[in-house]
This record gives sequence, C-alpha cells and structure tokens, in this order.
Amino acid sequence: MRSRDLLPIDNRVRRIRIDRDGLRRLVDRCLTDEGVDPGSGLGLVLCGDRLMRRLNRTWRGLDRTTDVLSFPSGDAVPGVGDPILGEVVISIPRCRLQAREQGVELGVELVRLVVHGALHVLGYDHERAADRARMVPRERVHRGWARRHGLGAGLCLVTADRAGSRRSAGSGRSR
Repeated sequence: MRSRDLLPIDNRVRRIRIDRDGLRRLVDRCLTDEGVDPGSGLGLVLCGDRLMRRLNRTWRGLDRTTDVLSFPSGDAVPGVGDPILGEVVISIPRCRLQAREQGVELGVELVRLVVHGALHVLGYDHERAADRARMVPRERVHRGWARRHGLGAGLCLVTADRAGSRRSAGSGRSR
C-alpha cells in the first residue's frame, strides 16, 4: 500500500459524511499528474467558518472566512523526500454556499476546492495573469478527471442541519 492511500483527512464538520477513498483518489491523481513522488502527499481538513476565519486572520491578516487555504510544509521541493507536502483546509459552509450559487452538488464544489488547494501547495498561484494562465488549465484537467471517474456529487453527504432535518447536499432543500 502506498503512503497516499493513508493520507490524513480530518473532517471536523459533524453533519457531513465524506467519501475518504474518493478524496484520496482525487489527491493521488492530482499529485501524480503533477509529477509528485508517490511517497509524498498532503493532508485535508474540512472545517467550519469559525476555524477558517481564525486561520485566515492568523496567516493572511484577513478577518473573514474563505473557502480554501493551503499550507505548504516549508521549503521542501514537492515530491522530493518530504512525505507530507502540506495541508489544504476547506470551509464546508463556504463550499455549500458556492455550490448553491453555482447550481452544482456539494461534492462537485469540494472537488474544485481540493484541486485548487492542492495546486497551491505545489506552488501554483493565480494572482498574476501569467500564473493564472498556468494554474487554471491544470485545475480543468484535474476536475475533468474527477468528473470522468465519477468523483463529485457523491463525495459528500449532508446528514442533517442544525434543526435535525435531512438536507440535500447540493440544493440545500429539505428531502
């Protein structure tokens, strides 16, 4: 078993059930396609807005929540001797909101954020046009792979909202 098969996924959102194997497959494929050694990986943290806001304030000086933050694990060259390249932290409430706004399932938006965050850990950026021209096509490649392999809509399931009613992962409407 390769080390990526055991990548840490920390789901801190009780009302969300996730397909850990599916997320690991997505991360594995993304890292493999980007030329990262199979012995290296990254961790995923799924959290609420309170933690995300605190992280964003601490690390970026922005006192607001955001959808995804990436934390590379230092100056290591991706895939060369460093088993954990970094962590990707995703706000599930932001993910849900963005999925609703775009009319897609929660899992589809989760794929987008995982890919986006993983590419940031690997050094991709999108602040300048030249960087964006390099990153955006890579995001499309990885999201396309996920779609072709059935990863997306089924990656996560909202089990219940605060009032206890069952909710659809994508639309936010009661079932």
